[in-house]
Amino acid sequence: MASAAYSRVQHLVHEVVKFGAVGGIAYLVTVAINYAYLVVQKNDELTAYIVANVVATGVAYIGNRYWTYKERESGGSREVVLFLAINGIAIAIQTGITALTYYVMDLDSHFEIFFSKFILGIGIGMAFRFWCYRTFIFPEAEPALAGDQFPYSEPLPTSQLKTEAPRSGSGALLSKTSR
Repeated sequence: MASAAYSRVQHLVHEVVKFGAVGGIAYLVTVAINYAYLVVQKNDELTAYIVANVVATGVAYIGNRYWTYKERESGGSREVVLFLAINGIAIAIQTGITALTYYVMDLDSHFEIFFSKFILGIGIGMAFRFWCYRTFIFPEAEPALAGDQFPYSEPLPTSQLKTEAPRSGSGALLSKTSR
């Protein structure tokens, strides 16, 4: 019974694992670039976070397009535009959470900033991205028509078809069976 249940969700489990691996790499890129930016430009938390997320978005696109969703048809430039738009929204969500905790709630200890950026913000952004990626950016192809799934035989040669030349007049369009 557990085997039957797993077989139903196996594809989704594999997709989540691949998405998580790509996201993990993008997460490491985000953290590394964020802190590298802050070494150069101290106390510029939001800009550091936005720059880090923009670079990580490029890493995430490459990983998701060519590994997680490689079997799905490419949407070309539409896909890239949607990917950038959705990631822009996710970065805005994440940055909003960071701004709320840092500027409004005055939670500015190292732990509080780390938690708001890299646990809460990225967690919510990741859930949003996963849903949008599989729904809008890398959707599964529409199933083929049932007739396309079965090979069809060669048509009969026209010499073997019984045809009758149409008669002129108003009854020419009617077949013998409809009269």
